[in-house]
Amino acid sequence: MEVYRYEMLQVANFAEHLLETRPPDEALREWMTRLAEYAMNKAGLANAIREVSSGRDCPGKESYAPVAAAAQSLLDANEKAGTIRPGVTTDDFFLAIAGIWQINFNDEWKPRLVWLMDFVMEGLRAGAPARLKRPGFYGGSNS
Repeated sequence: MEVYRYEMLQVANFAEHLLETRPPDEALREWMTRLAEYAMNKAGLANAIREVSSGRDCPGKESYAPVAAAAQSLLDANEKAGTIRPGVTTDDFFLAIAGIWQINFNDEWKPRLVWLMDFVMEGLRAGAPARLKRPGFYGGSNS
C-alpha cells in the first residue's frame, strides 16, 4: 500500500512540475494523459478513481487526496488564466474524464485516449473567458 501511495504522489507531483514548466491548459492536458497512462499500468486504479470520483466514502480514499488536490490546482490555474470555463470542480473534472476508465487498454487505446482527452479539453475550454475575448471564436468580437 505504501508503494501505491508513493506512486499516487508521483502522479500528483507531476502536476506541480507541469504548472511550473507549461501554460496551465497544456499542463492540464498533459497531466490527464499521464493519469490515464498510469491507470493503464496499474490494475484496479480505474475502479478506485471511479469510486473516489463518485463522492462515496470508500476505504483508502485518503490515498487519492493528492491526486484530487493536483487536479484542483490545475483547474484553479486554468480558471485564473481564463483558459477553462469558470466553476469546474474536481468532481466535474473526474466525471468528465470518466471515459478513460472505460477504454480497453488491450486494444488500440492510444488514438481513443487522445481523442477523449482532446474532447474533454474542448469542453473545459468552451466558455472560457480567454477564448471568448479572442476574435473569430463564438461569442468573440470580429471588430
